[in-house]
Amino acid sequence: MALWNQRDLKAPPPMNALCKSKHIEEEIRDATKTCAEMLEYYTTLGKFQTATAYLSSFCRSYRNRKRNMHGFQIMRRINQALVRMKRMNLVHVIMDLHSFFPESNFIDRQVNLPVRSNLEYLLVRMQGLAKLLLRVVYLTKEAARYHLKQIAIVFLYHSFAMFLGLMGELWLFARAICRRTVEFYNRLHPVLNILPNADQQQWLPDGYELPADLAGWLGEEYEREILYICQGKDMLELGVNSNIFNLLDHHSKDEMENELTRMEDEAKTNSKEEKPKPSSSSVPKAMLLQSLRSDTGVQVSRTGKLAFQNFNRQFNYIKSKFHVQQFIAQERAKRKERPQEAITKGISEREFESFSVELMRSYNELSSSQFVQMFKDAFQHLLHGVK
Repeated sequence: MALWNQRDLKAPPPMNALCKSKHIEEEIRDATKTCAEMLEYYTTLGKFQTATAYLSSFCRSYRNRKRNMHGFQIMRRINQALVRMKRMNLVHVIMDLHSFFPESNFIDRQVNLPVRSNLEYLLVRMQGLAKLLLRVVYLTKEAARYHLKQIAIVFLYHSFAMFLGLMGELWLFARAICRRTVEFYNRLHPVLNILPNADQQQWLPDGYELPADLAGWLGEEYEREILYICQGKDMLELGVNSNIFNLLDHHSKDEMENELTRMEDEAKTNSKEEKPKPSSSSVPKAMLLQSLRSDTGVQVSRTGKLAFQNFNRQFNYIKSKFHVQQFIAQERAKRKERPQEAITKGISEREFESFSVELMRSYNELSSSQFVQMFKDAFQHLLHGVK
């Protein structure tokens, strides 16, 4: 596996060494300025991190419902690439390197500079970051193409419209970050010539050379995906004779719409025609008299098993003697202060007090479960007259 593609790449120990600054003052100042700009840039990507968090949340929320959809599978691959980028912890690497450069414009004759291996590790990490960003740019376009197909057929329109907007945002940020990463890399690579070598064995493997131009190393894909500026006439083809610019073209109706229009016209025509009324001469007189009688309905009693189940569900939280005492105290307070909110608002004060007195007589005689069951039976009888 290539060095830039290793996930758990072991970093060299951060070290510095004393060297003479004669003839390299400008290079040292440029390196310090570049590291400071990199820190400022990579620590202010709040909007990109927010979009990344949205994607991670979508992948977690829809992992079961949309797991077999091709566009959602691409989104999960994008999320994996973004997670790898976060685990690089590039800001921490830049801070370690920046801390060894002199902070002031005045440079002594001898200064402590970071060793060559520290900068090599940062450049290798930037190679991996650029590759991951290219992957994100490519996959976001593929996911957007799939989402546009679903929007074109109006399938789960709101979900795929939301996914499409997120893919566009990630595509825009990934292109900008990749472009700046290549710029920072090209500015840092010449600094390798002025940094001292460590006393230990070299960190880079034998035969591995860091390219001087990262854009040239990335090749044609970088020019096509990052440097290319889209023209107004460019279209994202969907492969189904549709693109993003004609999705909202509704001037022509398809066969289903034509069929629906024809059926609606036939329904309007039929509703205007007079329908023959059925003759009542063939209907027996007894049936006619029965049809003229008013339907008073049948009284149905619903205070049986269903009412009992609803009652138990309502008072399921009462499971001890303390709960019974608390409920009676709260109900007595509601009857005095807010009568309309009381459950026993239709019960007279005399009946309610008689119920409380009869219940408390058995407070010390019964166990907690028996007392709760006695309370529920007596209270149901008080409300509905059912025992």
